[in-house]
This record gives sequence, C-alpha cells and structure tokens, in this order.
Amino acid sequence: MKLAIYQIANRIGMHPRELLRAVREGEVSGDVPAGDSPAKQAWVDLLSLRNYIQWLYEQEKLDETRYLKAIRQLEAIRRG
Repeated sequence: MKLAIYQIANRIGMHPRELLRAVREGEVSGDVPAGDSPAKQAWVDLLSLRNYIQWLYEQEKLDETRYLKAIRQLEAIRRG
C-alpha cells in the first residue's frame, strides 16, 4: 500500500525530511521524485515503513513510546 510521505510522516512521529532521506537511501521502499519540492508526490510503502520502524526500535534509535505510536498509526491506516 502506497502512502504519501507528507500525510504519514508527522502521524508516526518522524519529520518528512527524515522519511524522505530514508527512501532516498533505500532504507524504505518508495519514491521521491527529482526536484526541489517533492513533498506532494513522494510516497512510501506501508509494509516497508513498518519494518523500518521496527528495525529502528531494535537498534535502540527509537524509544518505546515513539515506536508504539508509530505502529498504532500504521495499523490504523492499514485497517482503513
């Protein structure tokens, strides 16, 4: 499932630029169009993002509260 980065980033506690960087570096599946203002066209894959959040938590780069908030938001989106 594709999600627009500008719609999901703040809901999961990440800055959109942080998520854009993760997509550009291949840590998360998605697409960031070339140009100065990719905000409305950039997207990320829901499952890939969930795995990335889990990996960040396992690497102790996310605290438990931020991790649980992100997972809750992703599950709510998945359920529709």
